[in-house]
Amino acid sequence: MIFESKMTRRALAFGAVALLALGACSDSEEEEEEPDVATMRVTIGAPVVDFSGGCTPSVAGVTIPTTGAQVSAAFLRADQTPDPVVTAAEFELAVTPESRFTRTSAFAGTLSGGAAGQAQVSFALFHKEEMHEDYGPCSLTVTVQ
Repeated sequence: MIFESKMTRRALAFGAVALLALGACSDSEEEEEEPDVATMRVTIGAPVVDFSGGCTPSVAGVTIPTTGAQVSAAFLRADQTPDPVVTAAEFELAVTPESRFTRTSAFAGTLSGGAAGQAQVSFALFHKEEMHEDYGPCSLTVTVQ
């Protein structure tokens, strides 16, 4: 009887520990949602460029003055509404070459003009925490005049 009582207590203790261990192993963190961007809309001065379908730009290029141009970006789902997963806390617009872009917010800044001529500029949705692009980079010819 004493032996059975000790075995019962040990079995109950083992079961309690096992339940605690299983509870600790459960995935209490929510799975992070990924952006569902279908179009990256970049406004460069007045022109609006939509990159969609594998980074195909809606225009062949844009022209900016030597003084530069304001740039802003929106990241849209297939229904053309803003992707709610893309927030300034988690993401930012990446512009390459970086030396030509002065950031004013997560999704805006100034693209410097400089000397007259043409240059390739790339735009991307950059996931800050994971350190990678979630959309792009998408290239565009920028003419400075």
